[in-house]
Amino acid sequence: MKKQYFVILSIIISICCVTGKNGFAATVGNALDLDVPQRSAVLRQQMIENTLDEYEQIVKIKTSLELEVVFDKDLHVTDELSKAELKGQWCTAKFGMTIFNRVEPYVKIGTSNLEVNWKHGGQEMEVDAKEGFAWGGGLKANILEFQGIRLTGDAQYRTTEPDVATISVNNSSVSDSGKFKVNEWQAGLFLSKKFEIPLKLQSIYTVPYAGLVYSDSNVDVSFYNADYPTTDYSLFDANNKKCYGFVLGCDIVPSLSSAFSYCVELRLVDEIALSLGGTMKF
Repeated sequence: MKKQYFVILSIIISICCVTGKNGFAATVGNALDLDVPQRSAVLRQQMIENTLDEYEQIVKIKTSLELEVVFDKDLHVTDELSKAELKGQWCTAKFGMTIFNRVEPYVKIGTSNLEVNWKHGGQEMEVDAKEGFAWGGGLKANILEFQGIRLTGDAQYRTTEPDVATISVNNSSVSDSGKFKVNEWQAGLFLSKKFEIPLKLQSIYTVPYAGLVYSDSNVDVSFYNADYPTTDYSLFDANNKKCYGFVLGCDIVPSLSSAFSYCVELRLVDEIALSLGGTMKF
């Protein structure tokens, strides 16, 4: 009976979070595998009961913390511009609801700290944004599984529009509020497999995964320079220079009875980025 009350309450809370007026806000991890962590931190006292009716738990509520560091992301710009790139950090909290171990809609909320560089003729521009509000959401799904190898799909979107901190042209400061807005979206397919690693004190799970993603973005950065009033200092809605990327990552569960899992993920080709995160199941 307690279990039923908890499931019903979880569904109500999840629906409120998703449909509320201010909904919670690209990496793929935290965690890729919808089965981990298997145990609940809230229901640790009922571990024996959970073992018996694990498959009767229809809805699982998860929350994650994720730090993504973008070292280099090349942008496609007009012929007048060149060497445009975006870099910085995203730090987000993720709230997900796994249904039947098959589908997981989720929302993200957090902050961004980004900067953009590009060249316009003989001038070098750098726009550094302040730490700003970021949000997004997506859907993850188990598509099929064969001989322990699982195919998972993920599609997500995120956005941020922070205030501009500093602007420079050829290392000379420019006094203007400027505009800085980034929209990103991606879809990907990933192959993963669970491994149990027996250790002296206890065994742990690892779920290595690899996949291909298609991603794009819209980077709208511009400012006004009083020294050159007739010049347009803008990226003119730049997008990804490379839309296809490769992802390599691993989910780690410290023990088979743990309600926590950890994730490390590396993104290549479309951008060079590293993501670290942790997930807790309620």
